Amino acid sequence: MRIIHNLSKEARTKIIELLLQKRSKKELAEELGLSPAAITKFLNNTTHPSDETIEKAFKIATDREKREIIDIILDDLLESLEEFVEETNIMGRKILKIKKIINSAMFS
Repeated sequence: MRIIHNLSKEARTKIIELLLQKRSKKELAEELGLSPAAITKFLNNTTHPSDETIEKAFKIATDREKREIIDIILDDLLESLEEFVEETNIMGRKILKIKKIINSAMFS
């Protein structure tokens, strides 16, 4: 998923924290092909999960967790978009395109 590349470090950490609600660090590390120390580093913000790790996280997630991960991703991207729009003061065609995407998603 190309969209994962644009996720903030905070969103990546939230996804790991979500998966740890039903798993131990050791279990999650095994499922993701990482060491428990890597999970600890994510939680301590020493490093952040790679795109590949986030994609694996989505694959191992339960249906409920997938819905929550999607919410985390959308919240992060919307926050980023809102910040971008405010800082650049974009108008016109691009905003109309964003509205079209949103309307399409709402009615599909």
